Amino acid sequence: MGMLKERKKELLLGALLVAIAVVVWQNLAGGGAPVSAGPAPGGPVPRVNLEIAKIYPVDWASMSAPRPTYDPNGRNIFTYGAIPVPTPPPLTPQEKEAIEKARLAAEEERKRQELLAQQAQAAAASQAQAAAQAQANQPPPAPPKPQPPPINYKFIGYVGPSENKIAVLHDGNDLIFVRAGEKIGGQFKILEIGYESIKFGYTDPRFKGETTTLPMSSSY
Repeated sequence: MGMLKERKKELLLGALLVAIAVVVWQNLAGGGAPVSAGPAPGGPVPRVNLEIAKIYPVDWASMSAPRPTYDPNGRNIFTYGAIPVPTPPPLTPQEKEAIEKARLAAEEERKRQELLAQQAQAAAASQAQAAAQAQANQPPPAPPKPQPPPINYKFIGYVGPSENKIAVLHDGNDLIFVRAGEKIGGQFKILEIGYESIKFGYTDPRFKGETTTLPMSSSY
């Protein structure tokens, strides 16, 4: 209760000061009721005529009423509602006609692309079928051509006169002496004996006309 009285005194004093300030301001601005003439500069401060000052009554009941509690869900000045989307204006007949033409053109292009894709697919299938048919009609490949047997001899020189030379061969174990025209090893025939090489032929008819020339070897 004591605190309430003190607060009423403070409020009354504050209201009085506000009223005095208003009267002083009106007199200095040249309006309102006149006040007593002030002394010369440097003299005492003029007094305010409180008889003409209007003091408004204080509503103590409203000041002593409890303050409303804070509601966090109240109105927020920083929250904005959704901006309404403006309704687009209706289409004009010209715009509707242009849209319909564009739709028809797009539909025609789609059909054309589908037709081209079908034609390309049919052509690819036809080509694949023709290639498979041609592959099936081809005769089987010929067996690989047989290769003549390898010659496992080394020509290390010759003996005798030049018109009737005797070739000296080595088969890895023994020395073999042979003349031109003679057969050796059951698969080869000596065709020619030169000074630095020897020419072999083959007894197998499959290799008729094929020859192999061996150079003279410096070691055996």
